[in-house]
Amino acid sequence: MRSQSPALRLVGILACIVGVVGYVAFDWRFESTGSPVVTVLALACVVVAVAATIWRSVGSS
Repeated sequence: MRSQSPALRLVGILACIVGVVGYVAFDWRFESTGSPVVTVLALACVVVAVAATIWRSVGSS
């Protein structure tokens, strides 16, 4: 199911921008699973996605 949520689109766009800027400007490499930067960014995106899913489920009940 595709989300039409502008908030989730914004989170996706911001995650993309952070990834590109981090890769180009700060030489971050996202292929390493042991990197704290990668872990924090991934956890933040997961938390937002889960919270939005729960919010949508509770709101439709």
